[in-house]
Amino acid sequence: MKSRFQSALWMAALCHLAAGAASVQTAPQAQGGGRPAQNQEEQRRREQPGSTQGAATTAETDAQPKFNMDYFVGEWTFESTVSESPLGAGGPMSGSETVRNMLDGRFWDVSIKGEGPDGVFTGRGVIMYQDGFFGQFFTRYEVTQGQALLRTGSVGCDLGGTCNLYFETPPFERGGARVQLRGRYYLTSPFSYRVTTEISVDKGEYRNWGTVWYAKDEKAKPRAIK
Repeated sequence: MKSRFQSALWMAALCHLAAGAASVQTAPQAQGGGRPAQNQEEQRRREQPGSTQGAATTAETDAQPKFNMDYFVGEWTFESTVSESPLGAGGPMSGSETVRNMLDGRFWDVSIKGEGPDGVFTGRGVIMYQDGFFGQFFTRYEVTQGQALLRTGSVGCDLGGTCNLYFETPPFERGGARVQLRGRYYLTSPFSYRVTTEISVDKGEYRNWGTVWYAKDEKAKPRAIK
């Protein structure tokens, strides 16, 4: 019995040593007998050629950053020059927009005051957000100058953390014409962004309607609605 046990023990030891030797032989070696090749994580964290910041590189398999809709919370001033369309006369437009948290963190209240080619105007709205399995989506519903406007779209961020919102509206009637809008939010910095909008009239080709530039009041802290 003792002899059998010792034989089994020796066999196990030999198997373990053989496996270890095999793993050593299969481990990648650097050319010239130097340091073993770096793994993927180490390789990515090497300083990029020609760079000085020493940041890690990114890969397609990295998780996409999530956008925080609280970016919009605050008081913003805006200005633009819009083209003539069924939405109104063309010309300069400016004003302010206040966005506040509302309810459970998925809704935001919007208050608008402005002046455009057709005079002074006000507006109220709400922003809704959903983060699901298929991505991030937002909805913005507002009523301005007597016109209800529904924007729906997706939120996309690159690996560097720069995010954009893409939207379109369902067709609606204005001044006897069929109107549809589409556009994009360019979130250029924590305190400024711009929105480009294209317009289609009576199922025609889309054309530029205008770009609205927003700048944030860094000191303003609007209270949440609860």
